[in-house]
Amino acid sequence: MDISTGINMQKIELTDKQYHLLLKLVSLGVDVIDNAALGSDDEEGTDLGSPLLDEAAGLEDYLMTQAKRFDVKDVLQYDMDEDSSEFSDAFKAEQEVITHNAYLNKSAEIASFQLGMRDYKKEHGIDQLKAITPDEGVEQLLPFSMKYLNEIFENGFENFYLKTEDTAKIISLSAE
Repeated sequence: MDISTGINMQKIELTDKQYHLLLKLVSLGVDVIDNAALGSDDEEGTDLGSPLLDEAAGLEDYLMTQAKRFDVKDVLQYDMDEDSSEFSDAFKAEQEVITHNAYLNKSAEIASFQLGMRDYKKEHGIDQLKAITPDEGVEQLLPFSMKYLNEIFENGFENFYLKTEDTAKIISLSAE
């Protein structure tokens, strides 16, 4: 136990490779949490931030302070004058590719699912859509969704157009 803080500290031994992976995962986690917009507002509408984001960013900062113990020059650039480090451009670019692909894949999954449900509902009606059990859902809805998923993965969202006369609707995972 650290007598000055009263906090029970544990030690974990990591190889350079494990530290590199942990730093990458925490960095990706910070980005996902930040993009999830989990913050809250007080009664006056002041942004209170996100406790989870604050904790994740704190862990990321702590891990970066430990960089001197590991061979991660490809990940972190250390500034000896300021006794600080920041992620290298190559690391940031790699992280950006991973998060971009993750968000694109999730967007494609949600869009194709929603469009597949819409098409199924047009062909079979809302009552039959509501009657589908979760086990049957994949089997019955997948053919309707896959054409959209394949289109997105082949061409991105380039061929998707919204009808301007319809009102905008927030995508949800509900059947309606």
